Amino acid sequence: MKLVVNIALGVAVSAAVLYAFWRWFGALGLVYGMPVLGVLGWPLVDIMTGFPRLARQVALRKVAGRYFEFRGRAIDIHIDAEARCWVSTADARKLVVSLPTDAVLQRVAPLQCRVIGEPMQWRITTEGLSAVLARSTDADVRKFCHWLETGVAQPARNRLERGMPMPR
Repeated sequence: MKLVVNIALGVAVSAAVLYAFWRWFGALGLVYGMPVLGVLGWPLVDIMTGFPRLARQVALRKVAGRYFEFRGRAIDIHIDAEARCWVSTADARKLVVSLPTDAVLQRVAPLQCRVIGEPMQWRITTEGLSAVLARSTDADVRKFCHWLETGVAQPARNRLERGMPMPR
């Protein structure tokens, strides 16, 4: 709203000054009045610099809060009402090549691995994934597990504690 008011004010003042210069000095007054457009044109610059951010928000609003990124790889994570984060096993397999198949994950962690979310696909909770990958000695796997805990699960729990709605 503030941006709209700034734009309206800038356009109104610019138009008034240019009209006054044109009435007093003619066509030459418009040339002398152009710096006014430069000074009062900052709201237009604000719009142009904010446009890529706005375009990204509009394009991604349908999936907002569901897609996360770790080292340039997109990961689909479904967060339920209890703030449990369900990581897509297909996306996790792109980062952790040694992750077992879905059937093995179902046997190893039966309560933490199931078909859930939108779109429906195999997912595992962050706790279950950490338990499955706990024996790994790979540094990248450790970093991934740490990121899941600090960058995904902990903020989701904080949102639940504060009473904020979970992203859909």
